[in-house]
Amino acid sequence: MSVRPLGKKVLIAEIKRENTTSSGIIIEGRDAGGESRSGKVLAIGPEVTEVKVDDKVLLEWNKAAVVTVDGAQRVMVLEEHIVAVLED
Repeated sequence: MSVRPLGKKVLIAEIKRENTTSSGIIIEGRDAGGESRSGKVLAIGPEVTEVKVDDKVLLEWNKAAVVTVDGAQRVMVLEEHIVAVLED
């Protein structure tokens, strides 16, 4: 299924990180702390001007709406809740 966000909305897939404890145990999944997390832009609405598809972004995760697309959990967020574009 294809998803086309409307207005200034952006569809994002979370970039999962491995967190390692001091004893070397790997905890997979979301960041342990903080409300800003990174993700990859999958689709953008027609009014989005600051990001493009495939950008890696830092966003205010608590402002995002969780959606399921093709069985995978994604988030939909307004462009204004994207804090930064991450560059390599």
